[in-house]
Amino acid sequence: MQALGPPNEGPLQGLVASRIEAYGGRHRASAQSTAGSLYPRGGPVLDPSRRRLQQYVPFARGSGQARGLSPMRFRDSEPEKRHGGHLGAGPPHSPKLKEVSKAHELEVRLHTFSMFGMPRLPPEDRQHWEIGEGGDSSLTIEKSWRELVPGHKEMSRELCHQQEALWELLTTELIYVRKLKIMTDLLAAGLLNLQRVGLLTEVSAETLFGNVPSLIRTHRSFWEEVLGPTLEETRASGQPLDPVGLQSGFLMFGQRFQPYVQYCLRVKQTMAYARKQQETNPLFHAFVQWCEKHKRSGRQMLGDLLIKPHQRITKYPLLLHAVLKRSPGARAQEALNAMIEAVESFLRHINGQVRQGEEQESLRAAAQRIGPYEVLEPPSDEVEKNLRPFSTLDLMSPMLGVAPEYTRQLLLEGPVRVKEGREGKLDVYLFLFSDVLLVTKPQRKADKARVIRPPLMLEKLVCQPLRDPRKSFLQGAFSPPSFRGEGGVGMGIK
Repeated sequence: MQALGPPNEGPLQGLVASRIEAYGGRHRASAQSTAGSLYPRGGPVLDPSRRRLQQYVPFARGSGQARGLSPMRFRDSEPEKRHGGHLGAGPPHSPKLKEVSKAHELEVRLHTFSMFGMPRLPPEDRQHWEIGEGGDSSLTIEKSWRELVPGHKEMSRELCHQQEALWELLTTELIYVRKLKIMTDLLAAGLLNLQRVGLLTEVSAETLFGNVPSLIRTHRSFWEEVLGPTLEETRASGQPLDPVGLQSGFLMFGQRFQPYVQYCLRVKQTMAYARKQQETNPLFHAFVQWCEKHKRSGRQMLGDLLIKPHQRITKYPLLLHAVLKRSPGARAQEALNAMIEAVESFLRHINGQVRQGEEQESLRAAAQRIGPYEVLEPPSDEVEKNLRPFSTLDLMSPMLGVAPEYTRQLLLEGPVRVKEGREGKLDVYLFLFSDVLLVTKPQRKADKARVIRPPLMLEKLVCQPLRDPRKSFLQGAFSPPSFRGEGGVGMGIK
């Protein structure tokens, strides 16, 4: 800091003091200072007529090679007098800030982040988003397992291959956790800091990053309690990594990695939200581009980061199978088989939850297309009032007579032609659900369908396969149980 000049030398004193206040130093801003201001009175000022800083030399905070700042010169010596104050004065939505475009304000803020690092968020935000320095000091590893095993030259080729497979499991775990931290320490921290000064407030960090902090805590705990102790044992003894030591931790895989159920259920919506924001929100697109070019991101794209948890959770069986393939001992093979079964069982659970969620989304979309159930024309208001409780059609309600875990599904839909009287024919649109068949009439002006027949419960339908499955695969005949054969509806579903 001495390169910036004596402490009493003009506006640069205000710059240094403002950085100490805004970036977590011991000094705090005075009561008159505005929370969103990065340039206190007397510090460097952006000339609105030029909208640029002269000789702006950025450096990355914490890079280990902080570059010096060249003196800043400004064309306008009295900007406050001409323009009524500096850029940061007043509340975030004051007329003074509105004079500067949002795009330019974002550019200035991001440039400041590049120069001085990310401002510190309040403790509660840092704790919630798992943002902080020094919290991952235990997540370190050597370059090779051979550094830990002095006798590796005398080991068999098969055992060396086993150690390589175990080492891949350990190293990829740390690489993955660091990529998760990109989403919190860079993307989430940057977005929250911009929102504190009134930028990108329309973007929801919770929708964009979901429960990524829970994933980080899960993997940190997994490392400290399962993977780390095995590594420490090898460091202390000099013996090869033992896969049996991982067994107890992997057998609890489903309980440990429960947050992945929520993340995988929402990953499609999350990626769609991120894609829509980038396509329709130029400021968010500029912010994401800045993050993707930041050296801490490692050139990782936002979409790639969001899909990483799904890819990682499905990779564990492959990593364990690689270790099993190269483990000659029966004890190690037995332990690894149990570990693989525990992981694959949890993955089947996730797939089931995701499939059920997709089915619910499909059912919800179909329910929105199907209009109200108004089959009968009531002759009076009194009759309508008494019929209304029995004329509702709630497709999202639970099915009757089955356990709660069995949910209604949309199995098939499509147009058919049914008989209407002796000679007439009627074009209808059928919706086949798990427990009911709906006969509807499409609405021409909208993607809607109106129910025109009472719902046909599947338990009262007789279904038979047809000879030619290319044209039709189902034939239904409806008749009440006590009046079988005395009329009903016959139809084929294409």
